[in-house]
Amino acid sequence: MRIAAVPAEDPLELIAESKLPAYGMDRNDRIVYWNDGAERILGWKPEEVLGKACFDVLAGRDVFGNVYCAHDCGVVKTAAEGEDPRPFLLDVRKKGTGTVKIVVRTIALPETGPRFSCLMHFIEVEGESAEPIVQSLREAVSEGPEPAAPRPGPSAAPEPSISVSPLTAREREIVLLLSNGYAALNIAAKLNLSHATVRNHIQNVLRKLDVHSQVEAVALSFRRGWI
Repeated sequence: MRIAAVPAEDPLELIAESKLPAYGMDRNDRIVYWNDGAERILGWKPEEVLGKACFDVLAGRDVFGNVYCAHDCGVVKTAAEGEDPRPFLLDVRKKGTGTVKIVVRTIALPETGPRFSCLMHFIEVEGESAEPIVQSLREAVSEGPEPAAPRPGPSAAPEPSISVSPLTAREREIVLLLSNGYAALNIAAKLNLSHATVRNHIQNVLRKLDVHSQVEAVALSFRRGWI
C-alpha cells in the first residue's frame, strides 16, 4: 500500500486560498466540488448540486446555442485522454430563472490521463484570471509523490456505488466540507477543532482510502456513496 500524507500544498487547499469561483466533476460527470464562489455566481448551494450530473444542473450551451454540457462530456474525455482542455465560454443555467455567460478554465486533478479523478472548473470573473492558480496546481502536483505503478492483469470490476465506508462520522463530515470548498483552517473553525486535529483527520482519510490528495479522497467518497 502507498503511504499517504497531507501534501504541503494540497490542491484543494490552494483552490480554497485562491477564492476563485470553482466547481469540480468526476469522470462520470458528477459534481463533487462546489465552493462559495460558484454559489455566488450560479446561485446553488453545495447541498443542492453535489452528487448530481453537471449537465442536469448547468445545461451549458455554447455561444451558438448548441448543447455543450451532456452525458459523456467532451471536456472530460479530453482530460482523460491526457490532454489539457482549452478555456471556453458557456451559457449556463442559474438557480431559479435565467442564464449567465461564464468563461471556464479547467485542470484535471491530480493530473490528466489515467490518474484523473476530478476535472476542476474555474469561473474567470472580470479582472481575475485563473492562470495563476492553474500554474500553482500544476507545480504542486509535479512536486507530489510519484504515482503508483499500474497493477498487472485485467481491469478491475466497476466499483459499487454504495459500500461500507472505512471513514468515521467525523471523517465523512470533513470530507464533505472539503467538497464544499473549505480549507482545513476553515473546517477547524466551523467544527470548533484545532487546525492540527483537522489535518490529522485528513491524513487518516488519505491513508484509509489509499490516495495522495484531498480531491482524490472527495471523488472516491462520492463514487462509493459515502458522502
